Amino acid sequence: MRVALTDFRWPVDPALARTRDDTTLVRTLYPTALRIDPATGNPVPGLCSGWAAADSFRTWRFTCRNAPAIGAALRRVGHLRAAPLHWLFAGVRISTPRSNVLVLRLPFAWRRFPYALTTPAAAPRSLPGPFRLVSGSADQITVRSASLTVLFRRYTTRGAGRAFERGEVDEASVPEGDIAATRARLGDVVRSRTLLAVDGVVLRRLMPALRRVYWNTTNRNDYADLIAESRGAAATSVVASAQKVTARDYRGALQAIQTLPRVRVRIGVPADADLRAGARLIYGDWRDIGLGPELVTEPARALDGSFGLWAAAYPQAEALPAELALRDGLGARDLALRALAANDQRGPLARFDADLRASARFVPIAWVVDARLVSPRLRGWREDALGDVDYGAVRSLASSRRP
Repeated sequence: MRVALTDFRWPVDPALARTRDDTTLVRTLYPTALRIDPATGNPVPGLCSGWAAADSFRTWRFTCRNAPAIGAALRRVGHLRAAPLHWLFAGVRISTPRSNVLVLRLPFAWRRFPYALTTPAAAPRSLPGPFRLVSGSADQITVRSASLTVLFRRYTTRGAGRAFERGEVDEASVPEGDIAATRARLGDVVRSRTLLAVDGVVLRRLMPALRRVYWNTTNRNDYADLIAESRGAAATSVVASAQKVTARDYRGALQAIQTLPRVRVRIGVPADADLRAGARLIYGDWRDIGLGPELVTEPARALDGSFGLWAAAYPQAEALPAELALRDGLGARDLALRALAANDQRGPLARFDADLRASARFVPIAWVVDARLVSPRLRGWREDALGDVDYGAVRSLASSRRP
């Protein structure tokens, strides 16, 4: 099986996995403490076979194979500030009283904490995973299991699609904004799904009234139509919500522009091609109504905001609010912690979301729609809500030069 990737780091490091392609390689090469059941979405045994909570969900005890290796991996992430999932394990006290026992003491109550051990960060580098590494470089990685060999090859965003059409690869990404056109040309080989991830803008140093104007004048519907290519992808919340920006909200924001000082707002944008296309669309809309945004390539100093993608670390409604509150300092931390401790999270999550919206420090724009070109000869290929594919469940029919 041949897979086109566009954005991964080499060597593969679970603690530093940042992109979807990084996560793909980590899950292929390394085992995690727990896994997600694709049918139910619940944690199921991986390296750890059992778990139980104590102290009102502040202490978790796991029964695991190679508990010291798992503990060392989690300590590394908890100490490594550059790790994207550092926030999950920061402040966690980790011990392995026996070779098969892992004890984690959390700084606060967290009822669904086992989901954290399904993330790539919980994968020890010293233990073998579903596939073994055959060869690797910055441009090509080959892995093998008992039944399948997978060749991951680096392409540009556009080059991946062209390679698929030439029959050089069996799976490739479709750039945002090209989904409908690609499906019209190639048909059912295009598979897409909405992920538990959102494109948005963080506004840091602006006065509250100006932040509110930016929030209410964000053209989410155009973004959803042209970038995500799904009107239903427009987002005004980081949890399931029916709230929308009303016509009255929009008119009020336009009137407020006339009374507010026109200030330059420097918004950082990553180098990712899809995100840059989305940022330019939003930038143009804001400029057209009289606001003063300026797009700046990250990293940069003295930014007033940042455009980017926020992806859930695990498939639960709490994941994005927890990331915003615990990692980015956005929204009410106490409300996020109540949600993490609650059995019924609907109330605490709704209150967190309402507070985040009132502050206008985070502007959700659209849920991410991921589209893939997948050869018909692949059986069992399935993408989950995080964008992950379990290649251990894939069967590849006889090799073909055509997709």
